[in-house]
Order: sequence, then C-alpha cells, then structure tokens
Amino acid sequence: MWNLKMFIRHYSRCASVREIVVVWNKGVVPDPQTDFESAVPVRVRVESVNSLNNRFRVDPLIQTRAVLELDDDIMMTCDDVERGFKAWREVPQKLVGFYPRLVEGKLLEYRNERFSRSHAGYNMILTGAAFMNSKVAFPLYWAEENRKGRVIVDELFNCEDILMNFVLANETVGLSVEYIHPSWSVDTSKSSSAAIRRDTKVHYSKRTNCLLRFSQLYGKMTLKKVSFNHRTDGWDY
Repeated sequence: MWNLKMFIRHYSRCASVREIVVVWNKGVVPDPQTDFESAVPVRVRVESVNSLNNRFRVDPLIQTRAVLELDDDIMMTCDDVERGFKAWREVPQKLVGFYPRLVEGKLLEYRNERFSRSHAGYNMILTGAAFMNSKVAFPLYWAEENRKGRVIVDELFNCEDILMNFVLANETVGLSVEYIHPSWSVDTSKSSSAAIRRDTKVHYSKRTNCLLRFSQLYGKMTLKKVSFNHRTDGWDY
C-alpha cells in the first residue's frame, strides 16, 4: 500500500491524467476516498478472480481512448508520461511505451533490454509502462480467438504483456509498437518479496515458455522489428 499511495499521489499530478483506475485482484480493498491523496478521481475496480488478464478487461467506465498501463512498481517522471502520450497521439494504433524487448531467431528466448540494443532494434513493448487504445486493444485481447492465450497467462501467472503484443501485432498491417526512451525511471519490484519478477531466472524461463507457446498459437512470428533512433525527434534513443 505504501507504494500504491506514493504512485497515485505522483501520477495524479501529471498534466494529462484524468483518472486513475486501480485493478484490485486480491486482499482488503482500499477506500479511494480516504486511503489515497490524489489530484484526480481514483476508482478501485475489484475483480472476482486473481488474474493478470484483468488489467486489460473491457471497462465501459473508462472515458478516454488512451490508457497508460502501469505496473505497481514502475515510477517515472510526469515529463516522460507526457512525452509518451504525445507520441501515442501521433500513432494511436500502436502500443507506445518505455521498455523495449526483442525476440527473434529459430529458438525464441526472452531477453532483457541490453539484448535489444546490442541487436539495434525491438519488436515488443512491455505493458508495465505503455500507452494503448483502450477501445481497440481491450476488446481484441478478450476476443474468443485469443482465449487460449489468456489460459496460458492464467496457467503461468505471467506474460499478459507478451500476449497483448502478439494480439496487436496479429491485427496490425504495419508496425505495432513504438519505443520512447524515458529520461528517468525506477523499478521497485526487487524491493518487494511479493513481486513476480524477484527471481529473474524463473521469471525469464516462464516468459520464454510463453513466447514459444504464443508463436505456435498464432502460427507465425507476427512481431515486426523496429530500429532504435528511427524517430526524427530522437525520443527513442
């Protein structure tokens, strides 16, 4: 809760934020009226099942097309949020975010950002911090043709972000992702004993498993590679 309170206080003061929706999967539900200090309305959406798929659930109460998906352990500046939002408005069909990954080759393996940079490109954006079109991405994610992917997410309690990348790439003719380099960000996950990313080896193994199963599920590698530094404003390098 201390993390959540801090994050809500911070992000509520970013200029373009209109509402904060907390997807609550498990535990004692906080009271948005008394537990948070926020400059914008806060809504706690209580889910009946503890599932990572819930973060992309179709929510008719969301009024904006743009949704910034954020993990509860990612802190970045409001300036970076605004830059990402501006970039998304230029290409609203894309997943625009701050954490790039590259998956390629005959034997797919999940690797970190250093691998992407050493190979001069990326084809996936993590949704731990990413803008997307809620009116398009959420219904696509929950479409019947993606049900088997959602089952894998629940089985491994992981990879909902990877699945979203496959879903959007499968529905996009051109490039489906856009990277914006954050000026400053902090991942607080390793400070929490509850974080699913605390054991990196196990986490990466699960995600490699997801890549293999999703690529089989969709029948081909639909993720298209983008070069770093392709933006004229230099925000992606």
